[in-house]
Amino acid sequence: MSADSHGAGVVEVVLGPDRQAGDGTEELRAGFAERPRRIPHRYGYDAAGSQLFEEISRLPAYYPPRSERKLLRAHGSDIARLSNATELVDLGAGSAEKSEILLAAMDANRTLHGYTGIDVSLRPLRAAALRIRARWPTARVTVVHGDFATALPWIQGRGTGRLMAMLGSTFGCLTPPERFAFLRTLRACCGPCDHILLCADLFQPVNTVRRAYQAGYKGERPVRRLFALNTLAHLNRAYGADFDLGCFEPEVVYDVPLRQIRGEIRSTRRQQVALPGLGLTLDFAKDETLVHDVLHKFELSELVRELESFGFRYRRHWVERECQYAAVLLT
Repeated sequence: MSADSHGAGVVEVVLGPDRQAGDGTEELRAGFAERPRRIPHRYGYDAAGSQLFEEISRLPAYYPPRSERKLLRAHGSDIARLSNATELVDLGAGSAEKSEILLAAMDANRTLHGYTGIDVSLRPLRAAALRIRARWPTARVTVVHGDFATALPWIQGRGTGRLMAMLGSTFGCLTPPERFAFLRTLRACCGPCDHILLCADLFQPVNTVRRAYQAGYKGERPVRRLFALNTLAHLNRAYGADFDLGCFEPEVVYDVPLRQIRGEIRSTRRQQVALPGLGLTLDFAKDETLVHDVLHKFELSELVRELESFGFRYRRHWVERECQYAAVLLT
């Protein structure tokens, strides 16, 4: 672990791999052993992937960011008042643009003293921290570069009266085992005065969802296609893999019975891919798919039950009715 000041009064913490969680290679190995094969979604969010996702979030048909901003603007003051939080802990901060809505509400509530942003992609995290520091110069600003397995134990005991916010449908991107591990760790690091704010996409009509998630695969700037292929490019860079990006075709599947959106990459021919950094060689059949992104859509009651089963106490929820997007506040 290293920590230093970066820019104008921003403290930057870089966390090494958690010794128990490992360096991520076992997670990758396990994903490649599954059928269909799976790449953990965080491997899509290197610097290039994070920038592409920001472009995806601005697509007119892609409603979740727009719905979440609308929800936070309408109810941010209620969230600030009910939580009475003095610090926002941003779990999966990204560019933190929507987080600023909560920070403004906390400032208006006269309780804002600090911001901690956590993300696996450092470049947008740094830019967000400098922007937040300039806007709220008296607030303590910290950025933590690492994944949840390392970052959550680090923040344990570092403050009280915090609002732990997971925005941007990130919770729905975790597989059930990942969600359960995250909730156990989050519960362990929360104090009695901390609050949790989780945002999630609710189940809604099939055509609305398909329009939203099929956007960006074609056209002059096919950002979803580029985002998917960048996941393979990231593995090429990080593990010396030899994925031929021209021999894989990104697609999206909406599995309605499972209430699950899957970003898949289909092999267009029979081929073999070497990953020297993992000591693996993968054989792909023609039309075999590799899952790189999964988003679970929740029923609100299901979401609340799951959260309460890990020891959190429900306080209130808000729903953006047009596109069925929810925020749930717990303690």
